[in-house]
Parts: sequence; structure tokens; C-alpha cells
Amino acid sequence: MTSAELTRFQEMEWFAGRVRDAHYVLSEHVVRALMGGRVTVHDIEMVLQGGRVLEEHQHATRGASYLVVGRHGSKFLHLVCADGGNGWLVVLFAYQPQPPVWANALRRNPPEEDDDTMDEPYKACYFCGGAMKQITVGNFDYRLEGKLYVIKRVPASLCQECGEKYIAADVGHKLNELIAAQAYTGREEVGVIDYR
Repeated sequence: MTSAELTRFQEMEWFAGRVRDAHYVLSEHVVRALMGGRVTVHDIEMVLQGGRVLEEHQHATRGASYLVVGRHGSKFLHLVCADGGNGWLVVLFAYQPQPPVWANALRRNPPEEDDDTMDEPYKACYFCGGAMKQITVGNFDYRLEGKLYVIKRVPASLCQECGEKYIAADVGHKLNELIAAQAYTGREEVGVIDYR
């Protein structure tokens, strides 16, 4: 076993220990994935106990984060994790790997040619430093003055590393204008859960 493999094995042992001790926290990004039915806490725990570190990333101020891959049932799952300090594990992202970023669960697609004609607000994700790609988001939740709105077909930038989405300032202004004008094209029922 190489030193890199040993280090990754040790990281997985540490992650599994955090799960056994219930000494981990989930980010809001993960909670959104839970609420969307794309992942369960049980899925996350199984991957942290039986998966493997696929990649390690260094952030200038936040330190190391780890991309963990594992299979639970018939699906592969990617988790981005980091040491949160004081012996706590932070699960930052949870998603199923899929195109255009991933060729399969273990291999990324090659990056696309850099296109300077794309009007992107910036080229790197704030959270993980990943490359950005222009997409159209099917549904984007937006809160204004305590009310929840669902905006469809929103132009955005997608981090190809962790899946974080960003919208440009002009898109944000237009969203506000559409909401202020009450330019609704339909209504959808929203389920509400009281945690108590």
C-alpha cells in the first residue's frame, strides 16, 4: 500500500468512526439533497463507512476536503467531507455523480475547452475552487420577505466540482422584478414539515 493509499485508508477509518459516534454534521446543501429525496442520511452513513476517498482537495484557507465515493444499493453517491475541528466531521455536499461532469462514478469527463465568449460572473467556485459551467436550472427556490417562490428555467453557473449554483446580479434583479410584478405562470403546492 502506497503512502497516499494509506492516508486515504486512514481518512476513511476516521470518517467511519465519526459515523459510529454520531460525531458529524450536515451542511444546508446536504439538507437540500435530503429534502429533494436524492439521498438519505442512511445512504450518507453507509458511504462514509464503506466507501473510499476518490480525491483530496486543498483550499488555501479552509484546508483539506475529501471526495468520497461509495455505493449504497443500486446507486453511487459522492460526498464532499472535511474535518470540522474538535473531532467533528462536516459533510458539505452529497450528490449522485452524473454527466456532464462525471463519465462514471470514478472518472471525470475531460474539461471542456475554455470558451471566453461565455458570460460567466467568475470562473471558480467560492466553496471548492471548481470550474464553472453555464446551465439552466429547472427549478430554483427563492425566498423573499418570508415567502417561498419557485422560479423555472433560470440561467446560472454550476460548479462542476461540488454542484453549487450561482446566479449573476442581473438575473437576481430580474427575479426580483418578476416577483414584484407577480408574474406568476402557475402555482404549486408546497409541503411543510414542523420538526418538533
